[in-house]
Amino acid sequence: MNDFKIMSTVDSSIACANVLVEAQSHLDVYSSAECVVKDINCIIEQMIAPDTSIDEALTVMRLSNRKSKLYVGTDLKLLGVISGFTLVSRVVLMTANRKGVARADLTVSDVMSHAYKMPALRKSHVHRACIGDIKKTMESLGEAHIQVVDENNKICGIISSTDISRVLNVPVYINATAHSFKDCFDVMHEHEELI
Repeated sequence: MNDFKIMSTVDSSIACANVLVEAQSHLDVYSSAECVVKDINCIIEQMIAPDTSIDEALTVMRLSNRKSKLYVGTDLKLLGVISGFTLVSRVVLMTANRKGVARADLTVSDVMSHAYKMPALRKSHVHRACIGDIKKTMESLGEAHIQVVDENNKICGIISSTDISRVLNVPVYINATAHSFKDCFDVMHEHEELI
């Protein structure tokens, strides 16, 4: 044991060391909403490429023990989020059918929730909010993911309904909502589902 030395430690607040949302079992709807924000710096380290196939994404989820979602992006830019549920749902087959390609030819970018379409909340508002406020906002918007942006509109985090559901141990009811005339037209005339 004399061959080893005691190493000095550094302030852990400088690292990307958000407490895992899964480890925060003491939270309730009145807890600070900041507890469920996934820091963008942590997300960037976990991103997969947008040209990753559906089957490769499922393998990454299985091997990395991230069953609920994967972040999609290139370099330092978040492009979207893909849920495990979406990867195994009929959304994949509907998208392949609509594009006229085989399921094996689809990539995660074909079925992900695009970041540019996600609603955003100001970081200052999230700082003053509780988890219940975020849950209600997500349910009213019909959105499973919300971006958190700073005062310069630069993304600094993501809030996911699966993380909220996990810490509260209650479901977050996300109902698909038509956000445009095209969405309504596709449902009524093309018999498509909202994704």
